[in-house]
Amino acid sequence: MAGGLFSIDRKYFYELGTYDPGLDVWGGENMEISFKIWMCGGEIEIVPCSRVGHIFRGENPYAFPKDRQKTVERNLARVAEVWLDEYKEIFYGHGYLHLLNKNLIDIGNLTAQIQLREKLQCKSFKWYIENIYPELEAPLVKAEGLVSTAVLRDRYPVISIKHRDRRTG
Repeated sequence: MAGGLFSIDRKYFYELGTYDPGLDVWGGENMEISFKIWMCGGEIEIVPCSRVGHIFRGENPYAFPKDRQKTVERNLARVAEVWLDEYKEIFYGHGYLHLLNKNLIDIGNLTAQIQLREKLQCKSFKWYIENIYPELEAPLVKAEGLVSTAVLRDRYPVISIKHRDRRTG
């Protein structure tokens, strides 16, 4: 679901805690609000007869704290830390090199977001995969230099594999 192209009851949006205030500019808010709605007892409905207009500007009016890509990656790392539970390691394992080591990216303080998730009594990401998106085919192995995919619902354990470059030993 696009993070800025949806309709939601204002009171419910505030009950959910709105968007994570620690997200910079944009990027990742679509994932965050989707997980928050589904995992915290709500539903998302796609209404085919709805029409939403979006006017793109010639230039981006927002200033990104770093560059655009790093800002989006930082936001996605915040979402992963709060909502993906043990599956966040898959996110880090398949990210760019600096995301392989989550200590290299400053995602800010997550205490308030984690407490909000507990207060709302949100379900686990495993529940989300099994009940909301069981047909998801996603990487199962945390890979460094190697990518393998499988269906998560088969409940294989997450395995960390390091690729050994034959040229360097």
